[in-house]
Amino acid sequence: MPTAVETAKNEAEERLIAAIKLESRKLIESMRLAQPSEAERLRTRLDEVIKHCTKLPADFKRDILAEARNLECTSNTRAADVALQAAMRKAKEDDAAERNRLVGQARTYANKAISLGADPAFRATVNRKTEIIMMTGNVEQKGPTAAKPLDPLPRPPVAKG
Repeated sequence: MPTAVETAKNEAEERLIAAIKLESRKLIESMRLAQPSEAERLRTRLDEVIKHCTKLPADFKRDILAEARNLECTSNTRAADVALQAAMRKAKEDDAAERNRLVGQARTYANKAISLGADPAFRATVNRKTEIIMMTGNVEQKGPTAAKPLDPLPRPPVAKG
């Protein structure tokens, strides 16, 4: 028969586990729309909380960490897409420096998302969008070019008749 001290200790442990589970769920919910840096910070915090509680069930730990990883991956995927869209706008405006900065930022987010388990098709999509962005802009040249040099001879008069 358990003593009053053991019963109180068990109840305290159960309350602690319930509080940690509740805190973990709150952290997961706050990750849903977080920016990549914030999502990474929250996932790290969640890792620390879960590591220090040995009494948590293993399946809960596995599920909550998988969900946190998935949400961080989603956050990086969204950020990569937003950066690629902004890069496309800058490419259409012929702002090469800003376009290149945004493409680099998108690649950073995409690489992080891939390392977190993003769909392999995501990498191919990012590569295709990046190629399109790099070929966009600077289409119309003002003045003579190597392909269309300035014609030094005057045009012949048009015959009226």
